[in-house]
Order: sequence, then C-alpha cells, then structure tokens
Amino acid sequence: MHEDGPAVNETPRTISRRSVTRAAAWSVPAVAVVAAAPAFAASGTTDVGAFVLQGSCGATGVLGPGFTLQASGTAPLPVGTTVAITGSGVANIGVFSVSGGTAQVSVLSGTSRVITLTSAVPMGATIAFRTTLSLSAAFRLNAAATLPEGCVGTGSKASASVSNTLVLCSAG
Repeated sequence: MHEDGPAVNETPRTISRRSVTRAAAWSVPAVAVVAAAPAFAASGTTDVGAFVLQGSCGATGVLGPGFTLQASGTAPLPVGTTVAITGSGVANIGVFSVSGGTAQVSVLSGTSRVITLTSAVPMGATIAFRTTLSLSAAFRLNAAATLPEGCVGTGSKASASVSNTLVLCSAG
C-alpha cells in the first residue's frame, strides 16, 4: 500500500455476508451460555439454601409465643441476618429472649423489634426468639427475615406470624 492509496495491483478487501453470518453463528452459543448462568453466580452471591422462619404459640406458663428460625441443611445462616418483628393489638409486645444461638434484640418501639444474628446459625440448627407477651391477651405478631447483602435463600420461608384471639392461638 502506498501513502496515497492502494497500489495499482492491489484491490480493496471486502468481507462477504457468509463470513459475517459464520462469525455471528459462533458468537450466539457463547452469549446463550452466559445468559443461562444465574445472576448471583457471577456476582459472588452466597446461597444459604431454604431456611425457614416459623411462628410459635408457645405453651401457657412455660414458653412464650414467638418465632423460630431454622438454617437450611446445606449452609449456615450468616451473621447479620435480621428478623424484624411487629405487633398489633397490644401496646407492648414484650421482652424477647434468644435461645439456640446468639443475637442482639433492638427495641425500636413498643410494638417493633429487630433481632440481628451476632453468630452464624449452623446448618440445620434452629434459633428461637420468644416474647414475655401473655397468651391471655389478644395480639398479632408478624416477622420477616432478611439476609445480609450478598446472600440469597433459594426456596426459603422468610415470613411468619402468630395470632392470638384469647380463645385460639395460630402460628404459621
């Protein structure tokens, strides 16, 4: 090639449609494979599996109402997992205790608590959060578990409730 353009014997190169189509066909499977991978796999997200948050009525005079949080059989629940509990029907949902693990209970208001795990709950293990609220009062407690940033719980049950009508307590 000369500075001023192609040499007399040289012809400019062109790309055929067939070459473009062949290159595109090779690139499509690679794009499809990348798109099929779960989004959290590429981002470094940890799947803690199907943990379960469950409401519990307790037993009158023995065990107060509250919630249990069970880690999946495949991974522990990480430090920083929170359970937000809100109540209605009473002015104060009582004092919550923690058994089966360690957690910090924060009182946000008379009807709102946030419990934060300060140590991991081992695979398959259960931690319980029980209130001093009496079953002789009508109330409803709702709870929602949230994992720390970077974690997901595929197949988890992350919300639960306990409802007491003075005649019947139900939990789920």
